[in-house]
Amino acid sequence: MARPVILAMGLSIGTVIGTSLVRFSYALFVPAMRDDLGWSYLLLGAMNTAHAAGYLLGAVSLSTVIRRFSSWGSFVAGGILSSLFLGMCALVTDASLIGLLRFLSGFTSASVFAGGTVLVAQLAALHPKRSGLLLGIYYAGGGLGMVICAGLVPWTLYLGELAQWPHPWQFGWLAVGVAGLLLTLLMWQPARAVPAAPGCSSASDTTAPARYSYILSGYFCFGMGYIGYMTFVISLLRELHWPAWQTGLFYAVMGLCGMFSVQLWSGALDRFKAGQCLALVNSLLAVACVIPAGIALSGNDFDGLDIVAVFASGMLFGACFATAVASTTAFIKHNLPASQWVSVITVFTSVFALGQVFGPSFTGWISDHAGGLPGGLLFSALVLFSGAMLAWRQNSLTDAGA
Repeated sequence: MARPVILAMGLSIGTVIGTSLVRFSYALFVPAMRDDLGWSYLLLGAMNTAHAAGYLLGAVSLSTVIRRFSSWGSFVAGGILSSLFLGMCALVTDASLIGLLRFLSGFTSASVFAGGTVLVAQLAALHPKRSGLLLGIYYAGGGLGMVICAGLVPWTLYLGELAQWPHPWQFGWLAVGVAGLLLTLLMWQPARAVPAAPGCSSASDTTAPARYSYILSGYFCFGMGYIGYMTFVISLLRELHWPAWQTGLFYAVMGLCGMFSVQLWSGALDRFKAGQCLALVNSLLAVACVIPAGIALSGNDFDGLDIVAVFASGMLFGACFATAVASTTAFIKHNLPASQWVSVITVFTSVFALGQVFGPSFTGWISDHAGGLPGGLLFSALVLFSGAMLAWRQNSLTDAGA
């Protein structure tokens, strides 16, 4: 415990696995799977909906799992199982089987990501002067994972083509699964080093969700809106005739900005006690969604300024998306006793997962029937702007009369 930054870095591997490998890497597979299997955007979005449904079930059962196995046990076991389910996608091509594996990986990734959230919240509480930094480091792992995926997935897809695999994208899933298992080894010891959060002291030791309903609603909108960008932005760039190396670079830059967003947001996470941080982040994410959609709808020839604007969109998105999750953890830590953290984090994670259930399929359906992928991204932007307005109305629970 004398080295909290190192422990936070170890815990951040959970976000590498639970968000980037399990959830975000799928965007890099979408173009290859669409070309090979002939799937519609609705079906491609439904794969992430299946993942989100599993995540929702995992989130709802999180409190029970943690009480039964401990935070660190669920954290590590979730990493192992999630990696195995990812690797098993290399063995199938049937949509229902891939959907089942996406569902199972979503279920187990809730233990990784949300279990790690409980651990890092406890770590931050033990080091209050560095809490914003520690939360930022944990959630910045999502950016590191995106950088790993940006190098790993296109390269393994290329190797699959060279090896003349019937479905080259399967080789990529196998590589992602193996990477997850190797990374799980690195987060084992840091997870065990963090003391468990105390349990509820009594049956009355609860806070009604109605008291934080605005930030909860804003977080639902975040889950519904951001996942459309993460699922389909690479496909949009391929429709705009970007080569694979350029889309890979875009994805890596987005991840790098996520990694180095720690210093940018740590002060805000410490300073803001209400919903201001989530409101700001949702607004910026909405702007990031509008930029590539507007360029695609303009119909103009794709020039250098457009390329710069798309990369700016990715940088803005990368610098903000992880902070949305960190802002809710900071809100919980600022406003609620430690004895309630597991139960309240379960509520927030469940609402976030519910947003992710609806987001990919709605975005995919709109992309198929109403303006293509630009229309889907504009829908995501609208949802995120709505979430910003809701989160802004949330007051601190420690204010008088709140």
